[in-house]
Amino acid sequence: MSDITATTRGEKAKQLYAKGYNCAQAVALAFVDVTGVDEETVGTASAPFGGGMGRLGEVCGAVSGMLMTLSFLRRPNTLDPREKAALYAEERALAEEFRAAADSILCRDLLLMRAGRKEGRGLACPDLVALAVGILEEHENARSNK
Repeated sequence: MSDITATTRGEKAKQLYAKGYNCAQAVALAFVDVTGVDEETVGTASAPFGGGMGRLGEVCGAVSGMLMTLSFLRRPNTLDPREKAALYAEERALAEEFRAAADSILCRDLLLMRAGRKEGRGLACPDLVALAVGILEEHENARSNK
């Protein structure tokens, strides 16, 4: 993919989160070196997805950033039903991998787990952004090794 390793990219995402970027931005910005999209565009496009879509607690921003990045990497013709279906299949696989590792893809559930008010792993947001980055990195590495 690039000379940045998954660990380094995951650490970069954690650092971006610590600087004040939301989870979606931290994940998406960690991949600007390979997407061909400039930082300002990525940061702006991913801004609404923090806090589970504008702090609504819906899909975790880390998942949204991961899926947005996948689309930037694939650049599908979204009017072609086959390309759209292929992208959706990849997105589902990545989201399910995240769900298996974090016990949910919903921000509200992940926050409740973190607070100990719901059963689950209770990962903190920096760990969730690193998880999303690692899942996408592994997916891309496996794809390039086929």
